[in-house]
Amino acid sequence: MKCEELLASLNEYVDGDLDPGICSPFQEHLSGCNPCQIVVDNIRHTIKLFKAAEHYDLPTALHQQLSRVLRERWKAKNHEDRPLVEQAKAGDFAAMESLLMKYERQVFGVARRIVQQHQDAEEVTQQTFVSVIEHLGEFREESQFRTWLLRIATNHAVALLRKRAVRAGPSLDDHGPDDTYDEIPHPEYIAIWRETPEDIAMQHETRQHIDEALATLNEKYRVVFVLRDIEELSTRETAEILGLSQAAVKVRLLRARLMLRERLTRLFGDESTRVAPHSHGERPTAM
Repeated sequence: MKCEELLASLNEYVDGDLDPGICSPFQEHLSGCNPCQIVVDNIRHTIKLFKAAEHYDLPTALHQQLSRVLRERWKAKNHEDRPLVEQAKAGDFAAMESLLMKYERQVFGVARRIVQQHQDAEEVTQQTFVSVIEHLGEFREESQFRTWLLRIATNHAVALLRKRAVRAGPSLDDHGPDDTYDEIPHPEYIAIWRETPEDIAMQHETRQHIDEALATLNEKYRVVFVLRDIEELSTRETAEILGLSQAAVKVRLLRARLMLRERLTRLFGDESTRVAPHSHGERPTAM
């Protein structure tokens, strides 16, 4: 197996979903190719860093606004004869309030990562709460409440991105050669990270670094990365939300992971461990 051939199977290997027939030669290659092993480790660290990073603080004003919206909408909904989820379905305001307050920070975080702008994220969060209250009776409990809630938040965030795209040109829904495995960006800066993702996440400036890294991604890659690697939705769920094929989701995720790995390894990589990119069969060289 050549280094270039690993890229097409990189997502599945990192996620632990690689077909056993391919996994064996993949691991055999890694055992004899230090640069490729470092790249795989870098990607795993990149994903862990985003998960370990401190969550966005929910603005106090937004929390208060959400509480007002919840009370107003709930009062109106109680005049309708519709089933609500468990206690909330029975009309228990406290149960509904507990559900939404439990996830308000996470909903805001998803919105903030996808739309990038603080004010837009607040708008998406409020739209999400309104939608949950208005459509709670449609929740069939076939999935977890959290998954259903995040799906609604993502739909609102993506809708906002599509409105932007109408003004700024095609982006999120743009399909082209970069939705294939042709010309996948190859790793250039290959080095072992100086610290673990958990240790890096504790540092004060880390939030700014990962926000900037995420912001550099084209939104069609950013949204897929947020849903798959931060919120841990499945490929199928991500494809359904974005209206994409599962194949397109896999390619976009791979590109997002590789681009974030490149940027973050340049920030957190140990220069003394850096090795040069190489083709299979060449002897890796130190920089």
